[in-house]
Amino acid sequence: MNIEYSQHLATALEQVALPEGINIRAWHEDDFPAIQRLSSAEGWPSPTQRPTESLQSWQNSWPTLVAVESETIVGFVRGLTDGTISMFIAELVVDTQYRGRGIGRALLDTCHFLYPRTRLDLISEDEARPFYQACGFRYIHDGMRKSYV
Repeated sequence: MNIEYSQHLATALEQVALPEGINIRAWHEDDFPAIQRLSSAEGWPSPTQRPTESLQSWQNSWPTLVAVESETIVGFVRGLTDGTISMFIAELVVDTQYRGRGIGRALLDTCHFLYPRTRLDLISEDEARPFYQACGFRYIHDGMRKSYV
């Protein structure tokens, strides 16, 4: 991560209410095994079945943040943004043992404060919709996705 992104992230984090004991930082490639572990626990196959492409997706995305307690990665978010109008939240997950502590909200808030004038868009599983609504998202329509083989 370059110095500009680092300073931008530090400024955004000053505005976020972090849960006790949790830090948010930019991801590093050394974090990828934890990202694979958390993704697999959610039933998301790409990081383990297509590790090279998944790693590249992290390398080519921003914001890419991890939530850490002590030395353990307990959640992450991977977004894509034009920096002015839109940010798409491609992936957000918090370890099931750490849910309900405000970690997911803190990750989303950090994305928002990085680019406060952008809207945050995402596709959600039905069971996650109450969480996103509690974070201020509104349901606008069903998203669609096509996967390539």
